[in-house]
Amino acid sequence: MSEENIEDPVRGVGMNGLWKSHYFEMTAAANAERYRIFVGAPNPPFFGAEPGPDVRYPVILVLDAKLNFAMVHAQVQTMSALGQLPPAHVVGIGYAGDESFFEKDAFRRQGDLTPNDGGDREALMASSNRAGDIVRGGAGRFLAFLRDELVPLLVESHPIMADDVTILGNSLGGLFPSWVLFHAPGTFRRYVIVSPSLWWNDYEVWSWEAAYAAHHDDLSANVFVAFGGLETAVHHRATVERAIDAATGDLRKTLEATLANADAAGWPLGAELIPEVEARLRQRAYPGLELTTMILPDETHESIPGAAFSRGLRAVFGSWKQDAGGAAAK
Repeated sequence: MSEENIEDPVRGVGMNGLWKSHYFEMTAAANAERYRIFVGAPNPPFFGAEPGPDVRYPVILVLDAKLNFAMVHAQVQTMSALGQLPPAHVVGIGYAGDESFFEKDAFRRQGDLTPNDGGDREALMASSNRAGDIVRGGAGRFLAFLRDELVPLLVESHPIMADDVTILGNSLGGLFPSWVLFHAPGTFRRYVIVSPSLWWNDYEVWSWEAAYAAHHDDLSANVFVAFGGLETAVHHRATVERAIDAATGDLRKTLEATLANADAAGWPLGAELIPEVEARLRQRAYPGLELTTMILPDETHESIPGAAFSRGLRAVFGSWKQDAGGAAAK
């Protein structure tokens, strides 16, 4: 990664209406991809003294930034102002350019956030999700970019603590940190994993977990995993059926192909997996693992990010404990 491939990470391009926020673009040496990096500064506490000039802050890495950065930055501002979270830099990772998430990032992410080609299920689904030309399996290179390029650059250019990095994401953005957790858990201190695509490659996540457990007696991380109560195989199918009824033309054909392919491959499980996540990780009795799991009633795959991100951040930063009768487990 050469200097000419990085715009100014300190000043960047300001974003009107987002407090002390800017973005810059950089080309990763790890995979030659060009990213747009969004940076939101920590806000001072609402009560108490201003921090000194030499204070350094945690950093929260937000995947799928063109959807999630502004929301998470606002949440962190509000909660940290009143002491529910520490002040923190919020850094979003998206793809270069002004296109919306659904124009480009939704497809490009399928290369970076996946650890392999996804097997037979993904081969079926790729034919109907307009991302057939994306090469899956770039998670290792994307991890190298985050760990070896982006975080060191941020530490050099902003008052950020190199050893206090949280990663946050949903869907495939939840699959990626799940993969990191069982392959390089020390990369991040905290993991906020929302609606992860654990169905990837026929639920290969359980093989990752077993392989890690076979060679390690500790997993030192603070982990939050959540699904919406409506993220079940039955509800996923019903959602696509409703969409087909409302669609016309090529979109209807795409949705019909999605329905047929998912019927053939099996509809992905979501909330149904929380008891297994709990059971597998609890039985390991890892002394360094702090685990919170949650099912949020009435939330869908599309509606859950805001509610789960705020709960997840409070959980992994230790500022929130559900009472014994609640849905969260500690």
